[in-house]
Amino acid sequence: MDLSELGGKGAGLRRLEQAGARVPPFFVVSPALLASHLERAEVVGRVEAELAALDVVDSPSLATITEAAGRLQALVTGAPVGEDLRSLLAEALPELGDGPFAVRSSMIGEDSAERSFAGQLDSFLYRRGADQVAEAVRACWASAFGPRVLAYLQRDGAVALPRVAVVVQTMVRGQVSGVLFTAHPVTGRRDHALLTAAWGLGEGVVSGACNTDEFVWQHGGGEIEATIVDKDVQLLPAPDGQPGTVEAPVPEEQRSVRCLDAAQVAEICSEALRVAEAFGAPQDIEWTVADGVLWLLQARPITALPVPDNTDGPEVVFDNSNIQESYCGVTTPLTFSFAQAAYASVYEQTMRAVRLPEPVIAAHRPMLRNLLGLIRGRVYYNINNWYRGLLLLPSFGRNKADMEAMMGLTDPVDLVQDERLTFGQKLGRLPGMLRTMVALLRQFGALKRSIPVFLADFDRAWRSTDRARLPTATFSQLMAMLDQLRTEMLENWHVPIINDFYVMMTSGKLRRLLGDELAELYVPLMSGEEGIESTEPTRSLMRLARDARAQPELAARLREGDPLEVLAALSDGFPAFSARIGDWIERYGDRCMGELKLETISLREDPSFVVRVLRSYLARPDLDPDALARRERELRDEAEAKARSALGFAARMRLGKALRKARQAVKNRENMRLARTRMFGLYRDVYRALGDRLHEAGRLEQPRDVFYLTTEDVLAYHEGRCVNADLAAVVRARRAEFAAYEVQDLPHQFQTRGPVYHGNAYRGPRADEPAQVDARTLRGIGCYPGIVEAPLRVLLGPGEDLDLDGRILCTVRTDPGWAPLFPAAAGILVERGSTLSHSAVVARELGIPAVVGVPGLLQIVRDGEPVRLDGGAGTVERLEAPDA
Repeated sequence: MDLSELGGKGAGLRRLEQAGARVPPFFVVSPALLASHLERAEVVGRVEAELAALDVVDSPSLATITEAAGRLQALVTGAPVGEDLRSLLAEALPELGDGPFAVRSSMIGEDSAERSFAGQLDSFLYRRGADQVAEAVRACWASAFGPRVLAYLQRDGAVALPRVAVVVQTMVRGQVSGVLFTAHPVTGRRDHALLTAAWGLGEGVVSGACNTDEFVWQHGGGEIEATIVDKDVQLLPAPDGQPGTVEAPVPEEQRSVRCLDAAQVAEICSEALRVAEAFGAPQDIEWTVADGVLWLLQARPITALPVPDNTDGPEVVFDNSNIQESYCGVTTPLTFSFAQAAYASVYEQTMRAVRLPEPVIAAHRPMLRNLLGLIRGRVYYNINNWYRGLLLLPSFGRNKADMEAMMGLTDPVDLVQDERLTFGQKLGRLPGMLRTMVALLRQFGALKRSIPVFLADFDRAWRSTDRARLPTATFSQLMAMLDQLRTEMLENWHVPIINDFYVMMTSGKLRRLLGDELAELYVPLMSGEEGIESTEPTRSLMRLARDARAQPELAARLREGDPLEVLAALSDGFPAFSARIGDWIERYGDRCMGELKLETISLREDPSFVVRVLRSYLARPDLDPDALARRERELRDEAEAKARSALGFAARMRLGKALRKARQAVKNRENMRLARTRMFGLYRDVYRALGDRLHEAGRLEQPRDVFYLTTEDVLAYHEGRCVNADLAAVVRARRAEFAAYEVQDLPHQFQTRGPVYHGNAYRGPRADEPAQVDARTLRGIGCYPGIVEAPLRVLLGPGEDLDLDGRILCTVRTDPGWAPLFPAAAGILVERGSTLSHSAVVARELGIPAVVGVPGLLQIVRDGEPVRLDGGAGTVERLEAPDA
């Protein structure tokens, strides 16, 4: 009989024989006998009708499948055994001896690399004589119509009359039996075999009825690990010649000792490895040892073998503690590809601005293009490359803690070590370091002039981009607009990066001046700065709400109805107020939650967010932007007075200068980040228009599918370099992949080795530490002083109910687009962030108690839970028992 007609088990046994393994004698009942069995009973038509009825149902219920299986199995078992089967058994059984026999289902396709059908078909042991074997064969046929098999086939889209062979084999009564995987099924190590063994027959191991010893064996080596368990039960033949098996207790003296010695482990593993090499693939092998002789009972390919951990290659730390503030959650390919190219461009510009030699810049381009990583749809910093970049800054030594603080890391990085240079190394580095230091200090000194110039140039380029042209612009015209944005904006972006370095330097200097004794004054000292663009959108909305509150009819109009319909209606009854909202959207319409993600729906597309925020402000007559500003100045003045009284004369003199520099640096950073937000808004709108053109041309199923392309995909499509010109097919594959990422979670930091996308578990530094769900006090970073007691309002995005109503806003991370929600909150509580993050800066400027950087926050607290938040101490006390 051809191998293809033997079914999975039969073919496996035949291949074992061909490989020279010791296999108990067997023969195979052809799958054709099942068809003739049904035809002889004249039920084949009814069987096919039942199967066809299942095939046309989309995802039938378990009850439907079970009922159909019962009817089908009754048709099989109700038909009498035919003479063809009886004749075969009369001829073949004597060649196997007197028995007893094992009778096993062997479905075509079973135990293949594609389908295992593991445990879904029946086997019958210790059958004696032709009658018992014939009944077992018929029962094997019936098992091919069981509920599990039908459900398996239905999911696979292959419901049809099954083709089932049956293996009839001489039973071998082993004293010890088990299963061996020639590659480790848990670790994926291809050079390790995993051997499980128990006393008695192998069916006890396969069914899980028996506890098993486990042995790990190194290919070509020896046993490297043994786990010996209490083996209390074994499977034995049924007594008195009855068919089947029974569970029996293991003798006390055998329960806790090895059931295989080291020599037996080596023999079994060596033989199994020889067979696997002959088959050309890792194997799952059932075996037994009877009277000291090894028998192989079954072999099948291992169908699901994990990728082993990488053991060589570069080690890289990925961390998103800081960057998830800008690119939160799953980020589309278009956004990542744009951000990755933008980072490479602006940091290369910065390297030139500090006069690094061109050969040095060229040598660091691999580092520049790998500043970011995209792991399961989430954006991470490649910490190794950021560290390499920071080493280019002028210094003779690097302190590891300072580096991690600059990167906003919440967990230390073991790969990064303090840099210690010899005198000779310092001398060799001195000329280049001095050149870079002088250039960097010049750039710092020029910020007072270069920042206004940068903002003026940006504003001019921004205003020259005609958004009104986008709906009618051709594909080529839109690509020309992208070129214009790149040359006029993106390639002139080194000034914000220089200022970011200046923020790090001035903030660090202020912290060192305050010391540990006055460290708590840093936050209030940095608040109350006028003219910060991060808070201006929020203050403007507060002023709009204050003015609307003074006009009862306008306030009533804003409070009721669909937000978009309200906006449309305002132009009739309240044209001046409507114009102010229009001006606000024109200036700040790109400042939204997820503002640096191109796929985000901005306020220009959906301005309903503005009305929803105004409604929350109208409900709070105590919200007065002028009163908030006065309170901030009072707290700031109090902190300055306290610091001056505590510092000596020389330190007091340095304090004023340090404060001015640090405050101005942060203010400049926030103002230039509004420019960045607006630039991203322009790119977003151009790419949206490109999506429209591709959809109109039939190249994308939906316009927004453009966000599943990369910037290079779009450029190559325009220039004729597209490897996959079927963009719709590319999008379908990526959309499915990224949808799967949405339900996965990743730690904020993990380490990889070798190829990043396989052989790495992405385990965080505290992966083995359970979330402290029963903790009564949580600790983070205090960002603005004040103690509030209120329920938590957990928010994850703009699509949720934004009515905070004096509750504490609690979320994973924020960006400047969250700022309009802050005034309506009693306090701010954020899982990620630092004292220089956007949420911290905005909370300070609005005078709202805030705590950020609370590890595992949303795994611990729940929506509506009352807490006491202390923004000065950085603590959150849970006011109810965690299990309440």
